Amino acid sequence: MPIDADNLPKGPEQLTSAWMTEALRSSGVIPASARVSQCVAEPLGAGGGLIGLLARVQLQYEGGADAPARVIAKFPSPVQANRDVADTYNMYGREVRFYTELSRSTAIPHPRCYFAAQSQVNSDFVLLLEDLGDRRIGDQVQGSDVHDAEVVIDAIAAFHAGNWGRTNEARFTWLTPHANDAQIAGMEAGFAFGWPRFKNELADVIPASVLRWGERVGPATRQILDTLCSGPLTVCHADCRLENMFFATSDAQPAFAIIDWQSITKSSGAQDLSYYLTQSLPIDVRRRHEHALLDRYHEGLRAGGVAHYSRDQLMRDYRQATLYLLDYAVVIAATLDLSNERGAAIARALSARSCAALEDLDCEALLP
Repeated sequence: MPIDADNLPKGPEQLTSAWMTEALRSSGVIPASARVSQCVAEPLGAGGGLIGLLARVQLQYEGGADAPARVIAKFPSPVQANRDVADTYNMYGREVRFYTELSRSTAIPHPRCYFAAQSQVNSDFVLLLEDLGDRRIGDQVQGSDVHDAEVVIDAIAAFHAGNWGRTNEARFTWLTPHANDAQIAGMEAGFAFGWPRFKNELADVIPASVLRWGERVGPATRQILDTLCSGPLTVCHADCRLENMFFATSDAQPAFAIIDWQSITKSSGAQDLSYYLTQSLPIDVRRRHEHALLDRYHEGLRAGGVAHYSRDQLMRDYRQATLYLLDYAVVIAATLDLSNERGAAIARALSARSCAALEDLDCEALLP
């Protein structure tokens, strides 16, 4: 029986051995002679419940299948407000199309996709992905050390170089440019809502200069983002934060992989670069190694065939992206539960790092 894409499981409780059998057969993961004999889904809870719902699925087979014993299943959020956000930005559709159309030609490592489908009548979708649970996931509060940063920078540079200046090709027509009206309106509104809480509850980690001029960033989002995206564009992940990143725990594993492709977009490569360096590296690590890591990224682009992008232009774009990404810091910090120890720690870490970078890079001078 073929998979009915308009009648997909809505969550892990609707996964059955029969449905998993047909899904894995349809994508060639198991042969027609094999079947899933047991399917046990365990919701992963808080870590995956914002925009998407995640579950780890343990599988057993009959019929000689050489297939994964466990997969990660991803579904839409069961929270309507979160799903509305995802629908506004086509986040589910973007991730499904990444895995079905771009993943095999994407240089940056990511989970293998065993099955991907989305309904044509609504935004229901199911992804069955490689389980990276045996690797080390990044910790946003602890932040990256320089070794991990070098691994990430090498991967980002190769990813960006592979698509540099090619975003007008037919295979990318479905990708949304990041400087679009919905993105800008969402950032402006999120910033306006979040800035009072941001400056009041996190004032002790925000430099006085940023407290003085930071409120001007939200209303200027359109000009800031238009300037950032006026130079060469590439395909960006657009959610390059540490808790989407996995690192090897043995020599047999790939050094790095990144998950959550719901925000994939056309933008300046500096957007991914700055988001990672200025919000996922501890301040002292960034300050000591920032220029060396920027050099490493630039050299990675050149090694990937990007010939006409100067180090000076990279620095200009990096500063511009850092200014724009204050929007991210404000919106994220405003949506986290600051009464929760983990939520408060993440908010303080990313806010302090972002604002220190704004001051270090004299981003006030870039304001319209």
